Amino acid sequence: MSGHRLMVPARSHLPRSAVRRVGLVLSALAGLVVVLYGISTHVYAGGSDRATAILEGQAVSTGNPLLHGWILTRDSFWTIDAFFYGLAVHVGGLRPGLLNLEPALAVAVAVVIGALVASRGHRGSAAVAAAATVVVLLALPTHAMASFLLGGPDHVSTAVLALFAFAALRRGRIDWRWAAAVAALAFGMIGDLLMVAYGIVPIFAGGLVSMLRRRKWRTGLPAMSASVAAVIVGELISWFAREMGAFESVGGVSVASVSQMLVNLKHVLSYGAGLVGFAYRFDAGGVPNFLQEVHVVGALLVMTCSLLATARLVRGVVCPRQGTTAHETGTESWWLDDVLVLAMFGSVVTFVALAVNGVPGARYLVATVVFASVLSGRGVARAWHLVRPGWATRAICVAGAVVALWFATGLGYTLAQPAPVQSASVLASWLEVHHLDNGVGGYWTASITTVESKGAITVRPVWADPDGKLGRYMKLSTESWYQGQHFQFLVYSSPTYQGVDGAAAGKTWGRPTHIYVVGDYHVLVWSAAFSVAAFP
Repeated sequence: MSGHRLMVPARSHLPRSAVRRVGLVLSALAGLVVVLYGISTHVYAGGSDRATAILEGQAVSTGNPLLHGWILTRDSFWTIDAFFYGLAVHVGGLRPGLLNLEPALAVAVAVVIGALVASRGHRGSAAVAAAATVVVLLALPTHAMASFLLGGPDHVSTAVLALFAFAALRRGRIDWRWAAAVAALAFGMIGDLLMVAYGIVPIFAGGLVSMLRRRKWRTGLPAMSASVAAVIVGELISWFAREMGAFESVGGVSVASVSQMLVNLKHVLSYGAGLVGFAYRFDAGGVPNFLQEVHVVGALLVMTCSLLATARLVRGVVCPRQGTTAHETGTESWWLDDVLVLAMFGSVVTFVALAVNGVPGARYLVATVVFASVLSGRGVARAWHLVRPGWATRAICVAGAVVALWFATGLGYTLAQPAPVQSASVLASWLEVHHLDNGVGGYWTASITTVESKGAITVRPVWADPDGKLGRYMKLSTESWYQGQHFQFLVYSSPTYQGVDGAAAGKTWGRPTHIYVVGDYHVLVWSAAFSVAAFP
């Protein structure tokens, strides 16, 4: 053995601290999904918008990733929700539970990423305080906020991608993180055009603000170039997908009239206050007033931090300052604050411009609350450094824990209430008993009934043309649903939608043989099967 040394290969492994952090994040994510899923089942019974996204995912899972033959709107969620649903359907089949699983997962990811973004640039107890603030504000929301957050689709996934892009660009460099931000923005824009307001424009404007803060044009170049590159990449991918036979896009979002925009401006504060707990603007869902009123604490925090961050942005542009404070590391501390403020205002603009149906239009303010909650976490971390360790910090921790427990108790009341009954499930059971498994119906009845029946009953959407005859619903549908199909029945609910009723049905296919009333639904059955043209 002399003259020879035993060669022991060096062992390489990930740092244990990194493994622990990843494990902690995944555990927190899983726990949040379970809790939020339970809340979602109690505030959201499901609807055809989300059911259609699930059916998009079913098409993806069966070998149609480009959704050939589909006609979708510009908020198709193709690159966001549809591929998640495709994986879920492939693994577990078409199930009604997906109506609540995806919103719960999207909000859980928003909470985790929001907590990470809020704690960026801070360490120790300040970072913990920032993350805890985001968790309390978003995972323990008011009943009204929970109804919008966990209903849907309300563009929460789009806001998550925007948050990821904000964090990736915070170093102000053109590197692999810059490329990741471009990818997130581009894919978000392809699936949901609101990414322009949530991420692309705020990042571009954030680059301009960076230039003004530092009085150096190169400072804002990474952010501004990322926004431009995302638009170019998104358009190129969309063009290539169309050339490969992907779905057709049509306009699906109505722009509010000037008079409605003025009304929406008045509602920004009142609806926003209702979502965060300042006012009883929305249904409390059976939660007692004394549990609702404690949300004023969170609302005051959100409002204060948002105003202070906005003031810092304005002051930084007018009176630029160099460098960072002692407790914040990495790139300039103001980048994340500034871009969150800009995203918050960008999402407000979507509410003003797009809300056309009163209270339901408040869904466009959900992203505003998400961005403002993350901004609040950063504000808490900044303030934490001003508090001397000792009894003051312990008192703040105790007070925060009490408030969080109070918030959780309010959600406990929500979980204690009976889950809302999905009328489409009752309809699907009735149709199955009567051996009616292939029909057409109004949009708000069709896809949700298909999903509630796990695909055993298929109901495809129709609408009335200018002549009052019924034909294929020319958006959020695919030609395969109609081509070569023979339908047995028509179902529509009261009140009717887009001209789908008994008179239009009789004008199109003649007098039905039987008419049944099932709850709020009317089911019309003919003695002979009928067809609907795939391209009327």
